[in-house]
Amino acid sequence: MEILLLLILAFIFAVVYFARGSGAFKTPAVSPISKQTLSAFEVAPSLWVTASEAAFFGVLVRHMPRGFHVHGKVRLEDIIRVRRDVTGEARWKLRGRVKSRHVDYLITDRAGRPVLAIELDGSAHDPKKPPESDRVKTALCQAVDLRLLRIRVGEDFDHIAATIGSQLRPS
Repeated sequence: MEILLLLILAFIFAVVYFARGSGAFKTPAVSPISKQTLSAFEVAPSLWVTASEAAFFGVLVRHMPRGFHVHGKVRLEDIIRVRRDVTGEARWKLRGRVKSRHVDYLITDRAGRPVLAIELDGSAHDPKKPPESDRVKTALCQAVDLRLLRIRVGEDFDHIAATIGSQLRPS
């Protein structure tokens, strides 16, 4: 009787163990995309959402010293990555904090290293009570020691861009 009970318990243990799989996190699969789904996409008419974004980009480019480059709408995931020693499901969860966010402008040096991230804050941004998304972006940049400059729409773009350009030194 005891042997039968042990065999039943061993069988139940084996079923539970193998039914749960290896337990290792698996990267989500990417499914094929149909022509019908593809037909729902189009090229955006402009990278810039507002006239202020376009205007500041033009002024910023004009004041960039040689060896520095201005990029627009750069995904945070392209400039802030999850450390390589973080793996599995934890890695994917942390990627979610950066993958759907961007900075309005990114200045890089000749080697492509991020030097300065810039956010252009319109009238909807209250500097005294920033939205959680702004606080998260600011905290992420601080955590990786990437300077983030917030500029309010209506400020003197030419003066600000000239100041930024004069402060950049080639490495």
